[in-house]
Amino acid sequence: MEHADRLLRAADVHAGAGDYAAALDARERAFAALRAAGDTRIAARLAAYQISFDHLALFGNQSVARGWLERGIRLAADSGDCVEAGWVALARALHCSDARERAQQVADASLVAERFGDADLYFDVLAYAGLALVESGRITDGMRQLDEAAAAARGGEVGSETVAGEIYCKLLVACETTLDVRRAEEWTSVFRPLDGRPAVAWASAICRMHYGGILIAAGRWSDADQELTRAVELYDATYRALRGAALVRLAELRVRQGRLGEAGALIAEYGEDTYGVRPWARVAWANAGTEVDRAAVAARVAAVIGDSTSWTLATVPSLVLLAELQLGCGQQERARDTTTRLARLTAADPVDALLGYTRQVQASVSETDQAVAALGAAARHFGSAGLPLEQARARLRLAELIVDTDPGSAAAEARAAADTFAWLGAAAEVDRAWSVLRALGSPARTGAVGPGMLSDREKEVLSLVAQGLSNPDIAQRLFISRKTAAHHVSNLITKLGVRNRTEAAAWATRHNLDHAR
Repeated sequence: MEHADRLLRAADVHAGAGDYAAALDARERAFAALRAAGDTRIAARLAAYQISFDHLALFGNQSVARGWLERGIRLAADSGDCVEAGWVALARALHCSDARERAQQVADASLVAERFGDADLYFDVLAYAGLALVESGRITDGMRQLDEAAAAARGGEVGSETVAGEIYCKLLVACETTLDVRRAEEWTSVFRPLDGRPAVAWASAICRMHYGGILIAAGRWSDADQELTRAVELYDATYRALRGAALVRLAELRVRQGRLGEAGALIAEYGEDTYGVRPWARVAWANAGTEVDRAAVAARVAAVIGDSTSWTLATVPSLVLLAELQLGCGQQERARDTTTRLARLTAADPVDALLGYTRQVQASVSETDQAVAALGAAARHFGSAGLPLEQARARLRLAELIVDTDPGSAAAEARAAADTFAWLGAAAEVDRAWSVLRALGSPARTGAVGPGMLSDREKEVLSLVAQGLSNPDIAQRLFISRKTAAHHVSNLITKLGVRNRTEAAAWATRHNLDHAR
């Protein structure tokens, strides 16, 4: 046993240095030492909870991971009633795709945690159970449990860094599932320091990945790009086999930015799941040349989503996409059926973001009056959820729907949408909104430019203008000619829709761009 203890300590040292492969090797040798000494309990937890996951996350070896999981299950069965059986049950839950079976494993682990008074197991179970509640539609109760588990981890009640990291990850998964922007923002300060602790940097990778997914939906694309890029870097340094999940979110971001070629390259080698199929479908739809090709895209999305028995709230965005594709293929009845099922899925414990998507899809399969009401409701829900991009899209669709019957309201909706798109830097959507405004005979370009539509160089010049520098000073600071500096300033004044340098400086201050870069 002493030899096994030394090997486990060595594994922790290797993990702390960021050498996960060496840590795995030490754990496997520790397992062998434990078994040679006749131990079944510690060996069971080590095999199922740690070694199995290491093989999956480091190398993507599902068969090897499954073998170690089964070894842990058998050893736990041989060990009788012990706390390690709870950890094995949690490991089984992690690897289980069936929601009911997963819930049973979590329930079993919960009973063990209470019986043995193991705080780490108790709070880990609380996080697992909270996420399960969220995915089943009981969002309020689930989030309450996740917040409690994360607070316990933050407050030092959880002794294991690995368990604390796992709890934070579960919380961010739930935030992305429900697109809970505010809760995710409030917890970011907790997981960010994990970057600098190699043993749990994998947890930061997972948290950043899910936070990046939330920021995509919120329209904060620059921030999302930074989070997802950093997530990939952290995955490469830790659990490389998990990086694909970050890459498909980057692909989704590229799709929304209109960079379909880059999106296609990112998803080319990644097996589709209910997230990855979304950017894949957008790229495939754009390249579909015939109705048969488009129908094949819709059919593939439906196949990946599976039947309704496997749906959770995490399936909602894919169902929204499926309904859109079905409508694009002229499959009205199928789209209505998908919409009905979507409404049932989001009805148990309604949250604004998911209700917004539901109302948006319902508008697509409704008569005009009902569609107008549904889009208005969608815009309100998205606004309450802190999703300005989706709110603007709903308002633009509403404008397009009422352009002939209520041109005044249509112009107001389109202009509000254009202002939001400009602020977020969603260039393609800005053009679409301006097109509606031009059709209504309304001046389209209002100078409603946001930081997202300024280049890095323009932001740099604007910052210097706000600091009171003259054109010659700017030229000297940036090592450019005075003529180029003057050209940049003139373009900025035009682009921002302001009259002079003073108003440009005030604009920079309002948008927090008046600091030195």
